[in-house]
Amino acid sequence: MESELQENNVSKESTSVEEGRALTKRERRLLAKKKKFEERIKKGKNEEIKKWGIRTLILIAVVLGVYKLWQWMNTPQGNGNTSEILNVRSDDWVKGDSSAKVTLIEYADFECPACAQYLDILNQLGEEYKSDLRIVYRHFPLPQHTKAIDTAKAAEAAGLQGKFWEMNSLLYEKQDGWIEEGNIKERLIEYAKEIGLEEEKFIEDYNSDEIGESIKQDEADALTLRVNQTPTFFINGKKVISNNGYGDLRKAVEDALVTSN
Repeated sequence: MESELQENNVSKESTSVEEGRALTKRERRLLAKKKKFEERIKKGKNEEIKKWGIRTLILIAVVLGVYKLWQWMNTPQGNGNTSEILNVRSDDWVKGDSSAKVTLIEYADFECPACAQYLDILNQLGEEYKSDLRIVYRHFPLPQHTKAIDTAKAAEAAGLQGKFWEMNSLLYEKQDGWIEEGNIKERLIEYAKEIGLEEEKFIEDYNSDEIGESIKQDEADALTLRVNQTPTFFINGKKVISNNGYGDLRKAVEDALVTSN
């Protein structure tokens, strides 16, 4: 046993001595060659990674380009005439006197928090300028809002039963409740019942191609007008920047009344 321990101790000591001794010239040359070889391998790998990264970026750009082309080809194009787009159409949702001197067109998204904040502002303006102002609502569902199209379809379906504005108000008032909803369609059916819509017709209209095309047309017209955010307002054909909410819109309405007289 003792001899085994001694042998083990000798073995351990020899290992430590071997590790601690100085390298010979030949060993240093071999080590230097090894390091250079490893550096060449590493450089080669980096070049491959760089090439792979560039190829990946090119592929992503091509895919995005194809997707944008497909999206453009499948989106109805605006008629290109901005003055015609800003006229009130027969299929527009309009609130107010049809002979009003001032027309306010809103491009909005039901999932947009800022649009929800403007609900009361627009209602206040409508009350204040009852005979002089009509308000038009058009859809501009933003791509990052996953429920924007579903809610737009719900409002359109409600409109076919004469209750577009009721659904419009309800969606904005209860936005915090449905915005994180997993099954948005079930929630929208509940809202339809709440405002007294006939359920089967609501579901049928909600799923109709006509409603989908109507929303796409609003979106295409908005893009022709260079709309890129919600809400965006046009008052008598002029785009209005509303950073101050009620104050900015009210001033724009007043200015439009002056020029229309």
